[in-house]
This record gives sequence, structure tokens and C-alpha cells, in this order.
Amino acid sequence: MTFNRNSVEGWMEYIQTLHAREIELSLERVKSVYQTLYPDGVPYKVISIAGTNGKGSTAEMLSSIYTQSGWRVGKFTSPHLVRFNERFSINGELVSDADLIEAFERIEAARADVPITFFEYGALLAMVLFAHAQVDVAVMEVGLGGRLDAVNSLDADVAIITSIALDHTAWLGNTLDKIAFEKAGIARAKSPCVIGVAEPQDSMLAHLNAINAVPFVVNQEFSYSHDDNSWTYELHQSGNKTRYAGLPLPFAQGGVQLSNASLAITAALLLSDTLPVSQNSIEKGLAAASIAGRCQVMSEKPLVVLDVSHNEASVSRLARFLSNKLASGLNSRPSSRRLAKVIGICGMLEDKEIEASLKCISGLIDDWHFVTINNDRGSSSAALAEKFEALQPQNHEKKVFLHQNVKQAYLEVQKTLNDDDCVVIFGSFFVVGDIISHIDAEANAASV
Repeated sequence: MTFNRNSVEGWMEYIQTLHAREIELSLERVKSVYQTLYPDGVPYKVISIAGTNGKGSTAEMLSSIYTQSGWRVGKFTSPHLVRFNERFSINGELVSDADLIEAFERIEAARADVPITFFEYGALLAMVLFAHAQVDVAVMEVGLGGRLDAVNSLDADVAIITSIALDHTAWLGNTLDKIAFEKAGIARAKSPCVIGVAEPQDSMLAHLNAINAVPFVVNQEFSYSHDDNSWTYELHQSGNKTRYAGLPLPFAQGGVQLSNASLAITAALLLSDTLPVSQNSIEKGLAAASIAGRCQVMSEKPLVVLDVSHNEASVSRLARFLSNKLASGLNSRPSSRRLAKVIGICGMLEDKEIEASLKCISGLIDDWHFVTINNDRGSSSAALAEKFEALQPQNHEKKVFLHQNVKQAYLEVQKTLNDDDCVVIFGSFFVVGDIISHIDAEANAASV
């Protein structure tokens, strides 16, 4: 196939043609390319992060802690919102197009005729980019499951499992026990596995025991507690206790982000023999961490919130964030002012937990604008609206609108928006990525 080898876009189009299927869970193909590239293994420590929700946030905080500690850290996450380069960062900076293209060429030479998927190519790119940048540690987000995910070609020095919920059931199984077993596959013998599930599933614990991994479970080996504007972390290890009080709230949030932050701190401390981190660098790392598309506030008046949440657990977290945000906003308003209208703009993929996700946030939203995601997995706005209506009582007063895409919905909503209103845009990386592109284009046009 002829393509533009001098552009990232050209390479992206090309690597999508290498395998007939978008997803094929197997390590054989990607491992063969990895071993050609690095027969003696990669020259850096590896922290692999699996879980249903919270992987990106945990990866960002861990990366930020290492950056503040003076270590060189590579972070691999997926998917991206706007640019493919977002998947790969070194000390918080996105890799350049030139470095990416050079890594593409290296992998293509090593791949020969091995057919690998788009995501497998991405994981290999991370490995090559981080080796070239001479990082001390790579924080690698697992894409799907764990046991058979491309990232699991690497042997994790520390494994993290953030959460377990029903997602990707067609690939991972339709019970929490089956999904937990797949996630536990990233653990390695005699190495720590940090677990953010207070009561880990039997399948997970059995697997960790069978391979002689070392579990560190929340509320057992480590714990956290929340104060008004800060929080406290504790780790119990080998009879010793590490305690940090007065830590800054991660992303200015409590709730599940405290769990994610505690996972990041635990992993960093468990590698501290070779990559030391101080309390000061942990505090600075948490304060400096930022991530797009997770309860991201784009505007305060009106309140505009973006979130990539796409399953029941993550949309529930978004609902709690909105409830707290709206409550604090109402408390600050003079009683004579109108109550806020909450407007939802939602687009989702067909294979996600659509009904469960809509149900857990439906009570917060007054007007619904459903959008079509225009790709093979995307749900139509009409299909989303039909599922939403089936959840509502007869003669409900919520207004429902249908749109061809998220930009169309956002432009329509803007026509009647007041400063007291709230707009929440959620349901998919595709939806949030498209709206960020639109908002950035508006800002660039205004500055010309």
C-alpha cells in the first residue's frame, strides 16, 4: 500500500489496514515484534495499569509524581481525543511528529509481514518512543482486559488494577469474576499488584496466588481518608507505616479520584528502592496533574462540563460531580435568580452500557440532546433517544432533541444558553474529542 510516510496521519491510515479486525485479543503477534525490537527486554521500569475505569487518571497522577521527582517518565494512554500524539508523552510533553514517524519506521522494519492491530501498533510505538527517550519508567495503560492486551507483552515491575465493572463483556466475559481474572493477567510473579477493589473477586486473588504475585489491596495494605480540602494516605509494608497528611485533592476532586491517587502513590512507593519519590514530590505531582475529558470544566458561566464516561460506573461518578458542582453554584446565587437548567449532550457507542448509563444521570438533566457518532460502532441519536424514552415514566416533561453530530447539538444549545445553565457533554471519547476540536477552532478563529 502506498501512503504518506512523512505524516502521522498517513501512518495512522496505513496501520488500520494491517489487520482485518479492529480487536483481536492475543499476545503472539505483538510479542514476536516486541522480541525482535527488544530481545533483552525494554531498558526501563514498567508500571502497567488495568481496570474498567480510572486508568487514565491514575496514569496521569503517577506520571506527574515521577516528573516532579526528577525522573524521566513515559506515559501511554488510549484512546486520544484530538491528536494521535496524545497517547504518548514524556514528562508531560507530547511526543513530536518526527519522533513518532521514526518509531513507525522502526516497527515497520521489525514487523515484516506480521499482521498487528491498530492498538497493538500503538503499544509498540510507546515501547520504542520511551526507549529512544531513555525514560526511567514507563506508565502503560492497558487498553482492553489485561491478560491478552498488547501492553501485557511487557513484564510489569508493578501492576495496578483500578476497578472492576461490567464493560466489554463480549470480549472479557459477562460476570465480574471473569472480568477480574482478565485484569489480573497483568500481574507478575513476586511483583506487587496494587488493587483498588476493596473486596477483590475470588478469580483475581486465586490467580495472584497461583503465580506468586504480591497483592496490595485498598483498605488492607494501604488506605486513604478525606478531610474538607485535603486527604490522608497510609501504606503498611513489612511492619512499617508510611503516612502522608494534608495532600491536595487530585484534579480538585474527592471521591473515586482519591482511590486513583492512592493507587498511584502506592505504586510509586513500591518502586522507591530504585526510583525514590519524596512526600514533597508526591504533593507537587498531585497538584500538577491534569487530564482532559474527565469532569473537565470548560466554562463556569454557563457551566460546561466534558466527560468521556461511557459506562454505569463512570457516568455515576460524573453525576456525583455534577450534583456537587450544581449544589455549590446554587448556594452562591441570590434567591431571586432563576434555577439552572441542566442540558445534556450525549453520544455513545452501541456496545456500551447505554441504558444503565442514561438511567443513573437522567434525574439531573432537564433537556436531552442526543447525537450520532458516525463510525461503525456508533449509535444513532434516534436509537439513543428510544432507549432513553423507554426508561422514563409516561408523560414525562423532559425535552428530547436529535442531532447528526455533537457540533450541531452544541451550536443549537448555545442559542438559548444562559449564564446560570449547565451543559454536560458526555458518553464517549469521540464526542468529547469532537467538541474539544470545535471549541479550539472557535478560540483560534476569534484570536485571528
